[in-house]
Amino acid sequence: MYREYLYSGNNLDEIYAPGRVLPKGETPFRDEYEEYIRAYPGRGTLKVQISVARGAFPLKNVLVDVSQIYNGVRYSLYNDVTDMSGIVDNMVLPARSFESTLNFDDSRIPEAQYLVTVYHPDFKELTDCAVIIHDKTETILPVSLTPLTGEREDG
Repeated sequence: MYREYLYSGNNLDEIYAPGRVLPKGETPFRDEYEEYIRAYPGRGTLKVQISVARGAFPLKNVLVDVSQIYNGVRYSLYNDVTDMSGIVDNMVLPARSFESTLNFDDSRIPEAQYLVTVYHPDFKELTDCAVIIHDKTETILPVSLTPLTGEREDG
């Protein structure tokens, strides 16, 4: 799917399968997900920075997927491609409320954890990197990708 987008010259909205087009920044919360949103009323943001050579050079056109496993179901919340600065940002995600982190009775509710997968055909894929989101806080996830060695599949 990503490879088709990368080499097609199409715009970002065409990377998704028909009927699954998500505008940039939209989070597809479903009816069965309302319970999770009630338990996690806070909102935090996630910014992912992709680079190569140990952070020296930003990498554009990298697919970043943010998902979560809730009640045994994997929800893909954000799919986006990095810009020329190697960044995908402004991903607003549910988190424990700030007040609940101060209340001992609410400590049985775990922190909001999300899984980040990063893919580019010329680099080793990073799969399910766990990141915790906190209320009223921007979390920055820096990722340095490792180039693949040898020939690529498509030549």
